Amino acid sequence: LHDFIERTNNIYTGGIFLFQGTLPLRLSGLLWLAVLVVLALVVLLPRPHSVRALVVVVILRLIFSVGCQPILILLGTANVLNKVVFLVSFVGNKGTFTHGYQAMVMDVEFLFHLSYLIICALGLVMHEFFYSLLLFDLVYREETLLNVIKSVTRNGRSIVLTAVLALILVYLFSIVGFLFLKDDFVMEVDRLPALTVHSRGLNSTVPEDLTVVLYLNERGGGAFSGMKKKLGVGQNEWRLSQKRNCHLMPSAILSIGVHFMMSLSLGGEVYRAPPRVEPLFVARVIYDLLFFFIVIIIVLNLIFGVIIDTFADLRSEKQKKEEVLKTTCFICAAGLERDKFDNKTVSFEEHIKVEHNMWNYLYFIVLIKVKDPTEYTGPESYVAQMIREENVDWFPRMRAMSLVSSEGEGEQNEMRVLQEKLEMTARLISGLCSQLSELKEQV
Repeated sequence: LHDFIERTNNIYTGGIFLFQGTLPLRLSGLLWLAVLVVLALVVLLPRPHSVRALVVVVILRLIFSVGCQPILILLGTANVLNKVVFLVSFVGNKGTFTHGYQAMVMDVEFLFHLSYLIICALGLVMHEFFYSLLLFDLVYREETLLNVIKSVTRNGRSIVLTAVLALILVYLFSIVGFLFLKDDFVMEVDRLPALTVHSRGLNSTVPEDLTVVLYLNERGGGAFSGMKKKLGVGQNEWRLSQKRNCHLMPSAILSIGVHFMMSLSLGGEVYRAPPRVEPLFVARVIYDLLFFFIVIIIVLNLIFGVIIDTFADLRSEKQKKEEVLKTTCFICAAGLERDKFDNKTVSFEEHIKVEHNMWNYLYFIVLIKVKDPTEYTGPESYVAQMIREENVDWFPRMRAMSLVSSEGEGEQNEMRVLQEKLEMTARLISGLCSQLSELKEQV
């Protein structure tokens, strides 16, 4: 108790130290120095990481100066306003207002951001603990964590059917345990001090506890006195520390299904340790082994295997997508890869940044959409018609100017060599013809 009181005083002192803004001079100076250093980094190197670091340092400085509660209210208000502006711009950019309320309700991303706004408002108005739900936004933003969720939901049917098989097996084992091993289901419980039961007031206790008392009395005085000695209480009062957990069939199913599945083992928490002299000792061992191998090892590993295989498939799909984005031109699609530009005048990086820059194509499409159709040129009219028909044939599929020019130069070189060979052949033929005419004259 003395140690508990001392630790309580330390915790109270620490809370006063944190939330009343009393900082030592050195720590306060370090915080101000950190603010100045990060501010200089933002001015000299305006990067997103520098801005985030500045925001974190300023928030820490304000917490110690003003207090945690006012800063939390200020940040919550700013978060709600920012989310409202974002939600309005999000709906406007997607054209949800023009599509009607049905399209707005069916949009999953819109519902996600709307729930985000509601949670922010609840955290600001009702209680700060609602802000803890915003941590799930990390799962939405991080693709790896999102794949962890998808590994369970993608093959949800297989997992549910395997879980149904596990429930069937647990139900069958519960029937066997209820019929033959009812006395072995004894669970250790820890009662609160207010629930201490006196020997004279057993009739005023909870009926669930009366079941335990009657059961202990049925075992005889020796068992009851041994239980009191085990609990370490006197003759007049004792504390309930064991509970019979299989007096009804639903409680047997609950005991095996919940306690065994969570602890991944049979015994200890629900089962008592029987001595070898009992007649059902061998049956109890066989029961434990069968449950352990069939339910815990086989069925649970089947569920884990489905989840792990699905996660591996999602990870391989992600790696393939990243590989395609790194080695394939987005505009050329599945035709011109990185190796096509080896030993060429233009590298693959220059090709995707200069020749086939995807943002230039986006700007061109936006230009066509905002430009007056009467001012279209010939190519712009053609592309506008293709866009209306959702036809992508106007994209240079498997073609690039650098490759065409290099191929043209190669063809010209081949034609030049071939022409030189033809000229040499013509001169040789003319020489042979002159020699043949001379031989005819001599004959």
